[in-house]
Amino acid sequence: MSIEDLSAAVTCRVILPGETGYDLERRVWNADVDRRPAAIVKCRDADDVSQALTWAVGHGFEITVRGGGHNLAGTSVIDGAVLLDTGPMKDVLFDTEAGTVTVGAGCRWGDVDRPAADLGVAVPAGVVSHTGVAGLTLGGGAGYLSRMYGMTVDHLVAATVVVADGRILRVSETEHPDLFWALRGAGHNYGVATSFTFRYVPLPGEATVRIALFATDDRAKVLRFFRDWSVTAPDNVSTYARLYKCPAYWSQVPTAHRETEILSVATVFYGDPAEEEAVTAPMFAQAEPVYRSLRTIPHVTLQHATDDEFRYGVGHYWKHVFLEALSDDVIDLAIDWADRYPGRSLQAHANIAHQVMCPFEVIGGGGAMARRDREATAAGSHFMPFSANIGADFEFAEEKPPLLDWARGFADALAPHQGGTYVNFASVQGDADAARAVYGDKYDRLVAVKRAYDPRNVFHRGLVDLAPEGAA
Repeated sequence: MSIEDLSAAVTCRVILPGETGYDLERRVWNADVDRRPAAIVKCRDADDVSQALTWAVGHGFEITVRGGGHNLAGTSVIDGAVLLDTGPMKDVLFDTEAGTVTVGAGCRWGDVDRPAADLGVAVPAGVVSHTGVAGLTLGGGAGYLSRMYGMTVDHLVAATVVVADGRILRVSETEHPDLFWALRGAGHNYGVATSFTFRYVPLPGEATVRIALFATDDRAKVLRFFRDWSVTAPDNVSTYARLYKCPAYWSQVPTAHRETEILSVATVFYGDPAEEEAVTAPMFAQAEPVYRSLRTIPHVTLQHATDDEFRYGVGHYWKHVFLEALSDDVIDLAIDWADRYPGRSLQAHANIAHQVMCPFEVIGGGGAMARRDREATAAGSHFMPFSANIGADFEFAEEKPPLLDWARGFADALAPHQGGTYVNFASVQGDADAARAVYGDKYDRLVAVKRAYDPRNVFHRGLVDLAPEGAA
């Protein structure tokens, strides 16, 4: 039996190497990932997934699953595997009586945000509209609304999942509750999710986004204030701090500060714009900014606002750490390593966005994230006060080696201060140490669920390998 026989075993389209569309369809968001699957199955529904999965497993092919293809490590595509692409599953169905929305696994968050905005509601999710709903949700999900409403998985009420033996299961708190618990944070390891039902929330007004850039010598002082203020601010305010070099082409910044190391601080305030300044003013009063901006926009516009900053076609290698504290030593360490960044700015325009690809960002936690029930889902350390990302981004192969060395060295330097990591922001996945860093004492329970639903370890290309003993 050869891969060409797969087409006869399923009722949906199968794309093989050399056929029209193959090279486009195998691409993912991280341009550093360049792999060639044996076949790409364009699944339209759960039945298509079940047919293709059963055939592939029965004939000895590895399988991978792609929703939005935003996974940093590119686990949705590997050489020689059968890629189950849920991209055609694009339905978004609102039930206003139940207060829910059911979303196909091929949707990106923009597909949900736009019709939700017309109803004055939202599902708390990420910060880039072309991120896939499936991948973000299965890893936990955090974004602009998280300090008000918690994680994306906190709002998941049910999902349809095709498990390793081809069964199509409806999972919820009352149906396969053990699998439902595991899906919410470690879901990439248990099956193919084909739809998600979320409980939506009312939009809390428009978003007022304030940005300030601070000069080199003011960075440590501002960050020391940020560590206290950002986690105690009202729930409707999220605060982001980023260390990077000001590009030469940011003409709005005074000449003396271009191509110097700066700190960007951005707040996102939901509610009456007239109340924003009084709330956020302390964060911006610690030094005189070299640049500032202010705008009020709808949530749906905010969700699209940095799509170009995180565009397709760029290579990425990221490390993520949760931090219990942002001590003076950690601040000094972060500034030192950010200043060593061997890459270059990839925002090739004069627009100064509130969020950019950068060497180091730290996000203030607290709010609903700190109050959420830590045991209710498999999601890891999001209750911690600070979420920090080390980002190495590049366009050309020769830029990659020094950036990877830098990112690994930076992460090693922060390791003594680390309190976990976020599975959706990890470029290295699949080893036991990474799994323990993400899931901690939940890991053993996740393995038990794995034994129940995937005893042959079919889904071993997930973000972590939860293989049971003796798995193939």
